[in-house]
Amino acid sequence: MAKVRIITDVTANLEPAFIAEHAITVLPIEIRFGDEQFVIRPDGNSTQLYQRMADGPAQLAEATIASSALQQAYERLSRETSEILVIPSSSQLSKGYARAESTARSFLGRSRIMVLDSMTVSWGLGLMVQAAAKAAAEGQALDDIVRLVRGILPHIYLVFFVERLDYLERGGRVGSAQALLGTILQIKPLLLVEDGDIIPMEKVRTRMMAIEKLADFVTEFASIQRIVILTSPVTGQMADLIDELCEQLNLALPGRDFPVIEYDPILACHLGPEALGVLVYEGF
Repeated sequence: MAKVRIITDVTANLEPAFIAEHAITVLPIEIRFGDEQFVIRPDGNSTQLYQRMADGPAQLAEATIASSALQQAYERLSRETSEILVIPSSSQLSKGYARAESTARSFLGRSRIMVLDSMTVSWGLGLMVQAAAKAAAEGQALDDIVRLVRGILPHIYLVFFVERLDYLERGGRVGSAQALLGTILQIKPLLLVEDGDIIPMEKVRTRMMAIEKLADFVTEFASIQRIVILTSPVTGQMADLIDELCEQLNLALPGRDFPVIEYDPILACHLGPEALGVLVYEGF
């Protein structure tokens, strides 16, 4: 019996060697930013999009996976296996999940295609895809892999603070009056990714207070398997803040590594181009 094959999107941030070893299909994402469209491919980068976001006011931004890319992937993999697992970014933050489900319907009777809502993004998505790919390589059945991945989901936590409030306002997460007042008072909102969506956590008045809150959030966990710092490629003043965050994390959790990676364009659609966060995987 052929092994389960895995599909995800480019925001999973996987190493090329791992993708090749496990024959993972990584699809590009399309970002609609105002009247412009950007395609983020596995062999490209998203710096141009972030810079465009940073150079002007917030625009309506949406992310998805092209139906044509999904159709081609399903067609190809259906010739190689009878079971396909699709793990895209959170359905609350991207239309990729809905596209993956609707495109899969035309393959009923040809292949069993399971589309799993990761309810996360970026490195958290990559963690889930890696676990699924390793289980598939071991020959585990589709239902067992789905149970494994769903077991990981509640143990992934993301928290951010943002410099700009206009993206939160554009996305309906804060009102226009709140955004104006917050900008005047230089308020830094802290936001948590919970149940696949971005929700307000609390507000602070300075960047240093925001860094302290991020560090405090991490140290509340009794068991931590991995910690990742997520930042924008448009770093600006973030470089010094990243150093400060690493210093505080090193004091609280000496001897650990805190890799710094870029957060993905899907998060940028909702948080804007200037945010800093941490992802915690507590293990289980």
